[in-house]
Amino acid sequence: MQRHLFFLREIYRVLVPSPSYVAVCIYVASIVFIVLAVSCGPPPKGQYYIPETVSAAATKATSTQSGQTAASLPEAASVDLRQLPYVRNAFKEPQSVGRGGLEDFYASTRGKVQHIAIISSNSIDILKAFVAKGWTPIVMVQLQGRRPEILPMSAYDDRSSEVFLQNPVNLGERRVNYKNFEMYWAASSRNKCILITPQQLTEANVRQVLGRYLPAEVFSGISVRSR
Repeated sequence: MQRHLFFLREIYRVLVPSPSYVAVCIYVASIVFIVLAVSCGPPPKGQYYIPETVSAAATKATSTQSGQTAASLPEAASVDLRQLPYVRNAFKEPQSVGRGGLEDFYASTRGKVQHIAIISSNSIDILKAFVAKGWTPIVMVQLQGRRPEILPMSAYDDRSSEVFLQNPVNLGERRVNYKNFEMYWAASSRNKCILITPQQLTEANVRQVLGRYLPAEVFSGISVRSR
């Protein structure tokens, strides 16, 4: 019996400090872990489990809603014409409004301004979006008892329901309520406007700007011609 105990003590003394003993332990532990994982299966789907497809759909819906919320016009906005010399240059000479209206103005600015665009099929909300961007849409209107005039729209205010038309030369200002403005503008220039900007505009540029303030269907019918 004593011989057997002595033999076991000698084996324990040899194996414990050896690397082979540690390797054997790690190997055995790994086998046990794999067997347990296979037998138990995947973790249960609790109340916080969200399938991948549902998660992706929720993300898409949130992005769409955020985009729709962001597309809104400010309650009021204005443009300081004193800071826009490239607009004022187009009005240095007195404007005589002929039968061509804005088309004649567009043609007459050649050599006076570098970048100009004429936008068709606008609405008052589109004009307001241009002002919110910092552009001043130039329109032709025939106010009651006056001759047709071509003037920049420099501001709007939803609180008073008014647009502000401004003379770029003397900076004189006229306020017109939304209802009358739409009537005078539609009758005079068929809802066209002109933009004079530091860079040349394309239809894609204009639509991109409008998309920040308005739903796409509001400006889907516009067309842009520029040089």
